[in-house]
Amino acid sequence: MSISIVSRSEWGAKPWDGTPDSVPLSRRTEFFIHYDGANHIAATGKAVPQAIDRQHHAQGWAGIGYNFVVDQNGQVFEGRGWALQGAHCPNHNVSGIGVQIAIGGDQEPSAKALSAARALYDEACRKTGRKLAMKGHKDGFATLCPGGKLYAWVRAGMPADKVPAKPDKPSSKIVPLAAGVKPGARHAQVKELQQLLIKAGYGPIPGAVTDFYGPATQKAVARFHDANPRYRSVGVAHDPKIGPSGFVALQKLAGRR
Repeated sequence: MSISIVSRSEWGAKPWDGTPDSVPLSRRTEFFIHYDGANHIAATGKAVPQAIDRQHHAQGWAGIGYNFVVDQNGQVFEGRGWALQGAHCPNHNVSGIGVQIAIGGDQEPSAKALSAARALYDEACRKTGRKLAMKGHKDGFATLCPGGKLYAWVRAGMPADKVPAKPDKPSSKIVPLAAGVKPGARHAQVKELQQLLIKAGYGPIPGAVTDFYGPATQKAVARFHDANPRYRSVGVAHDPKIGPSGFVALQKLAGRR
C-alpha cells in the first residue's frame, strides 16, 4: 500500500513551543502503536491531530507528541514526523517512532486505519534500512495503552487489514509499577496511583489527580499499608512508599483483574 501523509501545515498544527530535538533515522529501532485512551473517538480528519496538538500544548509540551496519527478513515497525519524526537513513551522517544491510531477503549479499529498504520511501518523500515521492532505502548511503559485489540494486532505482526479474532491469551489490566514512582518525585503513573488509592477507599488525596507524589499521596499510601501491612517496607511502621507487590494488590482492591 502506498502512503500519503497530511503535513503539519495542511492540518493546521500550531507552531512548536520550542523545536523538538532532531533524531537521525540511524537511531530508530522501534515502532510503537498507541491509542487515545478510555473513550471511543468519533472524530476523523484534521480534527484528530488538532485535538491532540491542543492537549499536548496545554500540558506544557512543545506540541503534538506522536510522530504520526492515523484516523479511522486511514488518513495519516504528520506529528513530529520522521526527523524529530517524539514525546510518546519515556526512554523510547529517540529509538521509537510513535504512532497513534485514533480509537479508544474497546473501539474496533477500522481496516483502513490498520492498513495505513502497516504501510507507515513498512515505510519506516524502508527509510531506516532495517526491520523495526513492533511494539505497543505498554511494552515500553506501565500503561493499558494501546488497548487489548490494538495490542493483539501488534503481537500478531500488524497484519494489514484486520485485528485477530482472539488474542493469544486474555489481556490482564494489571500493570507493573514504574521505577520512578516514589515519594517526592513527579511521574505520569502517580496519577494512576492516586486514582487507585481513592477508588480503593484510601483517600482523600487533596489536590489529586496530579503527577506529584507529594505529602497527601504519601499519607494515602501509608493508610493502604496500615490496612495491608504485608506490603509495607520491612521495619517501617507508617510506610509512605508504594512497592511493586503493593501496587499490584492495590489494583486488585480497586477492581482490576
